[in-house]
Amino acid sequence: MHPSIRRPSPALIVACIALLLALGGTSYATILSVPKNSVGTPQLKRNAVKAAKIAPNAVRTGHVLDGSLLVADFKAGQIPQGPKGDKGDKGDKGDPGTSRYQVVTLTSPSNSATPKSLIANCPAGKVAAGGGARVFGAFSQTAIWLSGPDGPPAAPTQWRAAAQEVGAGQPGNWGLRVDAFCMAVG
Repeated sequence: MHPSIRRPSPALIVACIALLLALGGTSYATILSVPKNSVGTPQLKRNAVKAAKIAPNAVRTGHVLDGSLLVADFKAGQIPQGPKGDKGDKGDKGDPGTSRYQVVTLTSPSNSATPKSLIANCPAGKVAAGGGARVFGAFSQTAIWLSGPDGPPAAPTQWRAAAQEVGAGQPGNWGLRVDAFCMAVG
């Protein structure tokens, strides 16, 4: 035998609807009957209004206290750049360094001519801060006898190198390469 479920009586249904209206109807009516502009700062709890509840462009310049915004409150590029400041003194940083490093390489033909001499010139505005030379090919009978800066002693602008075959023997094909390490100073 199945248990039977009794249907609620119409009186019970009317009583439940009346109870729901009694409990929820007054709060619904209260919300609808609040006069416009009657809720102000004293009625709001602290931090009750979030950014999502504020209409776009509702807060304008006149609503913001001077000095209350931080740089982090602005997007990149919204704060204009101020005037350029005065140039500071060198202090303990010393003299300006070097810049615009460049290697200038010069290579002679590979043949049996001796001696060979090359000069690698730095571009205008640069000095030879260093350099070097090497021989290639049949260099067992070859010696570099000069590799160094050339030009005014205060600011050499070239690197000079020279080499020649030494000793008796069959002359071979060899070449000379010179590198000048050029930089702008100051």
